[in-house]
Amino acid sequence: MTKKILYLASMSPRRLQILRDICKELGIVVRKFSEKNLKGMKDIEEIKNKETPTKYVTRVAMDKAIFSAGQLLKRSKEIKPIICGDTIVCLGDKIFLKPRSRSNVVEMLTQLSNQQHKVITSVVLANPNSNQDKSFIFHQIKCTTSVWFSEIPRSWIIEYSKTDEPIDKSGSYGIQGRASIFIKKISGSYSSVVGLPIHETFLLLSKHLF
Repeated sequence: MTKKILYLASMSPRRLQILRDICKELGIVVRKFSEKNLKGMKDIEEIKNKETPTKYVTRVAMDKAIFSAGQLLKRSKEIKPIICGDTIVCLGDKIFLKPRSRSNVVEMLTQLSNQQHKVITSVVLANPNSNQDKSFIFHQIKCTTSVWFSEIPRSWIIEYSKTDEPIDKSGSYGIQGRASIFIKKISGSYSSVVGLPIHETFLLLSKHLF
């Protein structure tokens, strides 16, 4: 029996683990894109003029999927489904991406302290076209979760900024990490804040891969 293969176009170890857990239930083998194949994605993540958080995250996730599909077509004779996503933190219409520096971590967490913010994740599945014409059909979902922070002491923020934990995370924190001690409550999908909404992704794959 031929194994079902799904490529993940992301370097996030959190997203990879969540996807592997989901795919065990569906009998799918997950393969990840190499870092070399993902070169060029950085330009996609630049915020364009007057993009709202929702428009930004849906556009970036789709652009990543289109880019990844093109990369796979260049390197493989047999194309397989690809999944990718993008997660952002936003305070009102202000978008918080991954921090560029330690001072950027301090700036972001200071603004998020004692506030409610939203975490938006958009996921795109690029499915090979059944017409055998070496093209893809794209399916997109979006998940929004509200997160409430209590007041975070500035001394703690400064010490936290000196660690490696916030560096690769939108909004400069991981809900599963040390900053969780200041999270009063969330409304929505916990796993989406980590990087991939489990339930919504399961439904997406179940609907379009079978």
